[in-house]
Order: sequence, then structure tokens, then C-alpha cells
Amino acid sequence: MNFQLTEEQRLIEQSAHDFAKEYLDPVVEQLDHTGDFPKAIIKELANHDFLGLHLPADVGGAGAGFVSYVAVIESLSRSCAAVASIMNNQAMVSYAIQHWGTEAQKKQYVQALVKGETIGAFAIYEHGPTPGIGPDALAATKRDGGYVLKGTKAYVRNAGEAGVYVAFAITDSAEPNALTAFVVDAKATGLKVGPKLNTMGLRGCPVAHVTFDNVSVPETAVLGAVKSGREIATRVLTLASVAEAAQTVGIGQAALEHAALYAKQRVQFGKPVATLQAVQTLLAEAATDCYLARLGLRSAAQLIEDAKPFETEAAIVKSFLARLGSKILVDTCQVEGGMGYSEAMPLPRLFRDIAGTTLLDAPADFPDYAIAASIA
Repeated sequence: MNFQLTEEQRLIEQSAHDFAKEYLDPVVEQLDHTGDFPKAIIKELANHDFLGLHLPADVGGAGAGFVSYVAVIESLSRSCAAVASIMNNQAMVSYAIQHWGTEAQKKQYVQALVKGETIGAFAIYEHGPTPGIGPDALAATKRDGGYVLKGTKAYVRNAGEAGVYVAFAITDSAEPNALTAFVVDAKATGLKVGPKLNTMGLRGCPVAHVTFDNVSVPETAVLGAVKSGREIATRVLTLASVAEAAQTVGIGQAALEHAALYAKQRVQFGKPVATLQAVQTLLAEAATDCYLARLGLRSAAQLIEDAKPFETEAAIVKSFLARLGSKILVDTCQVEGGMGYSEAMPLPRLFRDIAGTTLLDAPADFPDYAIAASIA
């Protein structure tokens, strides 16, 4: 397998790098402090065709493929991982509707998502141990040619800004594992978004609990087949975990580059600290981790693009970065010493963002099981 980007992929990656320098770098610190949703930036992402990179051209996407998509996520994450997180959650919704939606659902939502006219939110997690189990699990009751949704979804990214939610509910209490996916308009009566959570990192990407208080939806709101929701969720979340690996690599690369620059400028004992062996070891290990992680995520992304089985590779990448993501930040913070710990430097923000990526965007509690199941 060739891990080098093609000429077209390099141009897309460079375009994302230029976009980040122009639109993200000037506002990233403000976003981190205020947590405001960057509406103007999302519109610019759409204007640059980034929101439809992963979708085929016949539905209005750019048809650039998944390798280009993760390259863009990494480039954006080097500057502002919160914006990358918004984009990735948007992509989860557009991908789900494009792959499992009816023609009417695609016509109503996919183009609007690609153009940034509508924000999407993927509502899967709940307060219970798994979706479908717990006192406030989202349930869909068949009624009058449609369904009534009642329950709560937890930690929904893009909540409050979204115009459409892909929500997963149990439709048969005897089968709590048999989820059904629904496409729900944010204006539906009874859909209530709770207060935005004051998250530690990825600020600017809103997170909130969403309550469905007897929300009535027609049968045409079902995404895919009834009781096929778990299959849909598993595939979308596995795809998203590869993009979130790119998010982690982007954050780690940004930390590495800043620490390397600081080490060359910081003088101790009459010479730059970059010449000290201990510092060189920390930088070398961080660079090695970023390099290997990038190879792994590009390998998984290429399998996705080639329509080949990718689940094991996605789990390996997810597990690898769950362990190394925070380590990269610890090592680079040690390079910068007390200054790296200061809010005057970007490392504290990067530290918070990488925690958000591995804890909320890509929970790392199951990849080891998937890896072991593939080999034993």
C-alpha cells in the first residue's frame, strides 16, 4: 500500500492548510475562551467544498474520497480542533443520510448539509451503559402512521445549532439492542435542547443533552430499515473514529511543531535547549508517534476509500491514539517547561482538545475487544 498522498490529495491538504491559516489561526484563542459557535467559519468550509469531501459528486459532494477527508481533518485540527469536530459530526449525519436515506430524505437534507445551510447532529449516546438501556433511554412508540419519540440523548455534539438530528431509539422494548434510526427536524414539537455544557476542550463545538418529549414523527422519518439502527450507528461511528484519529494526529503535530520551535529559541547554559539530549529524546518520541499514527490512519482511510473491510484497522488506530494522544502532549509540555504550562502558550488548549477528542469524540473503551476478536 502506498502511504503517500496523490497530487490531487496533496493539493486538497494544502488548501485546508491555507484555509486554517486564513480563517482559524486568527480566532482560535477567542473560540477557546468564549466557546461561541463559529457560524461564519462553517459557511466558509462549505464555500471551499470541505463539507462534502467524503460524499460522491452525484449527491453534491466533492467526490474526493476518504483519504482526502482525513487529510483535511488533520490540517484543520492543527489550528482548531473544535472546528474539525464540528465538521466531523456534520459529516456523520450527511454520510448516514446519503447511505441509508430515502430519496426524499437525501433531497431534503444532504445538499443543505453540504452547503452549510443546515447543521447536523448525531444523537446516539445516552446516560445508560449503552443506547436503549436506562430509565431515560429514547424509545419510539408506533402511533397513528408514525412514531412518538420519548427519552433523552446525552452529550450530543452540534446540539442547539443543528437543524437535523439523526437519533437512535428502541422500537421494541423486548429488544433493547434493536435500535431504529430516525431523521428528526430540530423544529419538531417537543424536541428540547438543554443548556450547552461548559466543556474542558473543543470549545466552539457545542455539546448538550437533547430531550425528546413525545416528539411525533412520520414513518418516513425512519432512516434505513426498522431495527437496523445499531448497524448504521456502528458503521458511522467506526468511520468517524478514523477521522477522529486524524484530529488527534493534527493536535499532536501542532504541539510537536510548537515545542520544537520553542526548544530552538529557548537558551539555557549558553545554548538552545534543543541541543540537550533529554529534550531531543522527547521531541523524537513525539515525532515518531505522530508519524506512525499518520501511517495507520491513512491505511485505514484507504481501505474505506477502496470499499474494503476496515473495522480492525480502525480499532487499531483508535486504540493506538487513545494511548499516545495525551502522551504526545505531556512530552511536548515537558519540552516547554513552565512556559508550556502557561495559558499564554497553546499547549494547554491542545491538551484540553486532545482529551475531548479521545473522551467524547472517540471513546476508547471498546477497540481492544474488536482487535482481539479479529485475531483470536
